[in-house]
Amino acid sequence: MKKSQINLKFLTCDGFVLLLSSVLIIQAANANANPSPSPAPLTQPCDSLSSCDSCLKNVSCLWCYTNNTCTVYPVSHLLPPASVCKLSQARWGVCLVNFEALIIAMAVLVGVLLLAITVCCCCCCHCGQSSRPDRIEEEIARKREKHRQVSDDRRAERRARHDDIRKKYGLISDSDHPYSKFENE
Repeated sequence: MKKSQINLKFLTCDGFVLLLSSVLIIQAANANANPSPSPAPLTQPCDSLSSCDSCLKNVSCLWCYTNNTCTVYPVSHLLPPASVCKLSQARWGVCLVNFEALIIAMAVLVGVLLLAITVCCCCCCHCGQSSRPDRIEEEIARKREKHRQVSDDRRAERRARHDDIRKKYGLISDSDHPYSKFENE
């Protein structure tokens, strides 16, 4: 008894990659077609801002809760160095989330996303390979049938040759020969 299989021909590794790339292209096209209006950057220097909300309205500013100051985000570094502000006290973009939580959340999100993509790819590739043994079994059955046919043909040729030899030496009963009945008795 064969296991029941879900036959999704379009859901192969290539199909999954094609589906994923199509979704990404459509998302990029929608983002380009409908750009969200971004607030105009503030021209006020970061050092003159005194609250977290007003500081973070300017994307080039970083708020530090250690000394309640607004400083220019150090773009030469990916993360602000400890000399500027500790990661647990630094805020950028939103006052409620510090850099440590932001880094952890982004790492978890990226990890889960990569894990989901890997699992989907592995499942799709495994589903695509599950039909491969059926193809191999069919090919083996075809080869076996071909060998059986060749064997039957050879057997028939041997039988015909042996019958010819038996006729030649009178070892086979021949219906044309009237005395064959009496010779064998």
